[in-house]
Amino acid sequence: MNSIEAARTQWIADRPKHSKFAEEMLGRLQLVIRELGIAAQLSARPKEVYSLVKKLLAKPHLTYESMPDKVGARIVVRYISELSQVREQLKERFVIRQIEDTSARLHIDRVGYQGIHVDGLALLPDDELQGEYPSRDFFLELQLRTMSQHLWSEISHDSFYKNDGLVQQLPQDLQRRVHLMAGQVEVADREFERMNHEIPADPAVKLFKALEPLYYGLSAERPNVELSMEVIRLLLPLYGQNDHIDSISRQIESRFHGSEGMLKIVYSDPDNLKTDAAAFLFQPEAMMIYDCLLTDRDQTLKHWNEKFPSEELERVATLFGISLD
Repeated sequence: MNSIEAARTQWIADRPKHSKFAEEMLGRLQLVIRELGIAAQLSARPKEVYSLVKKLLAKPHLTYESMPDKVGARIVVRYISELSQVREQLKERFVIRQIEDTSARLHIDRVGYQGIHVDGLALLPDDELQGEYPSRDFFLELQLRTMSQHLWSEISHDSFYKNDGLVQQLPQDLQRRVHLMAGQVEVADREFERMNHEIPADPAVKLFKALEPLYYGLSAERPNVELSMEVIRLLLPLYGQNDHIDSISRQIESRFHGSEGMLKIVYSDPDNLKTDAAAFLFQPEAMMIYDCLLTDRDQTLKHWNEKFPSEELERVATLFGISLD
């Protein structure tokens, strides 16, 4: 039996456990994204058997043990600035062998594939699952990209540059056109980033974004953004005209961390998703409602009644352990 056949046989036996490892890591990566309060697409899966064999045939220097991407993962974000946010969190939460930003390969007068590759991402030494998924055997390769970079990679890089020796080399003109498209993608990313920062500052929108990391730390339910804007604008006057949004968000965050244990219990109960209170509970501004109720219950109820029935607030308050009587 040759080494590649031995690797194929071994992977057939090992792949089911690596599939469970991929599921575990995907859940942890999703938690990182929720806590950052950003929108992203995530995936993680073990390599297919045929793909592992093809890679070993194409790269003789690799062995079954050293292959870095037996499990592969992707995180696709919206904006360039979010790449560094995710990267820093990954460095804090996991063991990482190497991080490569492929844009560093490009000279200032060149364009091409861009993205961040994270090799050897594994559990920390003191992780409770280290015994089940030891870092020497269970690790993944993660690709971190913007949506624009991902689109270019899927259509261009994965199709044109990952072809094997059986595929004829691409004509130079086609190669050049592929690189020019990469330049357009880079321009698009820069413009999207600029536009995101140039959007007029709406205090309600700014507070909503500040509340998202708190909410996504408790739930993955998609909120109703239109409802969020209504509730936030309704309750903002309770904080006074002179309060800056940053100070309001810090107050709510402090309240959140002081009651995080109770809040996790509330949001982890699947029955609460089915209650009449769900419409307002599974929203980022629920953290604001909680803070307002504890700060001034009567004024909160007064403002609430200007737009919503008091029964709606009472249902949420009850789940938070607050009486409106």
